Amino acid sequence: MELLSLFTSSFDIGRIHVGQLFPLLLLPLALLPLLLKGYVAFPHPAIQSMPEDLLSIWLARIWRICGALAISSMSVALAQPYLTEQTVEKIGKGANVMIVLDRSGSMNDDFGEKKAGQDINKMAAARRLLQDMVKQSKNDLIGMVAFSTSPILVAPLSSDHAYVEAALEATEAGGMGFTAVARGLGMALDFFEGKPVTGGRALLLVSDGGAHLDGKTQDLLRAMFMRQNASLYWIYLRSANGASLKQVPSEEEGINAYPEYALHEFFKTINVPYHVYEAENADEVKLAIQDIAQLKNKPTRYVDPVSKKDMSWIFYTLAWLSCLVLLVLHSMEVKQWKSS
Repeated sequence: MELLSLFTSSFDIGRIHVGQLFPLLLLPLALLPLLLKGYVAFPHPAIQSMPEDLLSIWLARIWRICGALAISSMSVALAQPYLTEQTVEKIGKGANVMIVLDRSGSMNDDFGEKKAGQDINKMAAARRLLQDMVKQSKNDLIGMVAFSTSPILVAPLSSDHAYVEAALEATEAGGMGFTAVARGLGMALDFFEGKPVTGGRALLLVSDGGAHLDGKTQDLLRAMFMRQNASLYWIYLRSANGASLKQVPSEEEGINAYPEYALHEFFKTINVPYHVYEAENADEVKLAIQDIAQLKNKPTRYVDPVSKKDMSWIFYTLAWLSCLVLLVLHSMEVKQWKSS
């Protein structure tokens, strides 16, 4: 059993992998056309007196080479050779964008302003418009973190946007829990840790706010933003009973009475580019996403993965061409000696 598994297992030679080992055992058979005579020999009483026929000599050599090539190519093709996965560096215009999407229960609420014929649910509108943004962001590296009480990395930062689109589709189930925005931002920033800076970095926070941050958490987030040099874009989805970021609380109420406004004031102190968009309906969310797409349109360098490449078709083609040449030579072969 161990010997059989050895022959049926794959092995690697640099970037070239072979799926099956046992067909390569047939390679020594390729020596047979080179060692044996594969054509009819006619006796001649005085062969030394015959002139040298260079054409026949080279046809005989081609016959042997094609026979060896057909056997060896078929053996390699049956071994299922392929090139391993590799990466290709590309340069375009875009950014490294981590979407930080609020999945708390309050995202199931309606906008502060309702318009006929539009999505009034904040999560539904954000999902639809983010999907459009992902489809149009061809050169961006996009990832996604969803958070409520705890954050979850639902899509890694990559040029394959199918992960993000699938993650956005999953938001149809609705949100639950509290708005732990600090944990969501922290996980998104941690994803940049230790990675080379190949373009502009941006966090796109889509949330209705409603989170209190203590002094220690604020200092930690501020240090992380500065270390990763990531810009912050906040699309604030204002609920029907939510506070406006444009209205300063009175001294009697205090800033802590409005957690959305307190969060906005903290973001002003993170010492990196910060942009906020207060959206009260789906149209304003769309305008905010269009504006963000323009702001992050900067040169970026990224690595695009290339899937493994099957090489067996090359050897099958080579074996087929060798056999075709052998058939042509066989049709030219003299089957019977005719004396004049």
